[in-house]
Amino acid sequence: MSISPVTKAAQVVQEKLILLPAWDADRVRDYLSDAIARGDAEAVRREGHTWSGNIALSLFHLADAIDQDTDRATEK
Repeated sequence: MSISPVTKAAQVVQEKLILLPAWDADRVRDYLSDAIARGDAEAVRREGHTWSGNIALSLFHLADAIDQDTDRATEK
């Protein structure tokens, strides 16, 4: 079974969050878990706008993956 694009993008974000202080990384992880569960790509994008560099890009990729997953679910 293949890994979904959302799961793969979330894993990449988790790897990038290692660069942050623990308290900040924990806050972002909790926020993202809730946003992913809701399928809320806009919340992930808002979080992406608070960061720069690789973390921001990873968050934007995650938001795009959530959008694509939501679009596929809507089409079915």
